[in-house]
Amino acid sequence: MYKKILLGALLACCYIIPAIANDNENNDLTPQDLNMVVSEAQTWKGTPYQYGGKGKGGVDCSHFVHAVYSQVVEDYGYRRAEEYPEDPDFFPTKSPKPGDLVVFPAVRGQSPHVGILTNVQDSKFIGSQSSTGVKEASFAADTYWGKRPHRVVSLFKD
Repeated sequence: MYKKILLGALLACCYIIPAIANDNENNDLTPQDLNMVVSEAQTWKGTPYQYGGKGKGGVDCSHFVHAVYSQVVEDYGYRRAEEYPEDPDFFPTKSPKPGDLVVFPAVRGQSPHVGILTNVQDSKFIGSQSSTGVKEASFAADTYWGKRPHRVVSLFKD
């Protein structure tokens, strides 16, 4: 009798524990990890823009985000800028934090763009822009980026 109960409990654990782990797959991360994302992003300042570039010799926006996030997030897979709004690992957020991503969709012939939020109050992000390379920029209402539609996405649900 006890063997059946023990076997049943063991089998239940084999099914339940992986399901719990998958629910929390991304969020072994902490808000402090987002601070590490911002710190790592700052080390890239001055890197020139290079379409398709993947390193500090030259990098585009999506490879920049990938390089930075993969330093903090284990097994972080590459995504193109236009993929973030629909990516199941990222969530639209009403409470943006430094380290979250700001995504600008392709509109009116402009390419999509992605950057890492650095200052919520001042609407600043760091990204690899074709005109400046890796540099902090503003998406405040009266700026070039602020006039483009954008959304902030996070690895954390609100």
